Amino acid sequence: MRRRFTGRLLGLVLAGVALLALGPFDVGAVRVAGVSLLWWYGGAVAPVAAALLTLALFAPKSSGGR
Repeated sequence: MRRRFTGRLLGLVLAGVALLALGPFDVGAVRVAGVSLLWWYGGAVAPVAAALLTLALFAPKSSGGR
């Protein structure tokens, strides 16, 4: 169950890049600190989010007791 949920979240992270690239009003071209949002998302936000999701998936399950 947890693996399927994480897979769907990773798919949403990937879909975010497509939404920025192909979305209306050319949102991906908006610049923040001289770099477009598409580059910020594809180069910084998405890889970090994917790494955190993967770590959460493979983290050892905590047991209720000791």
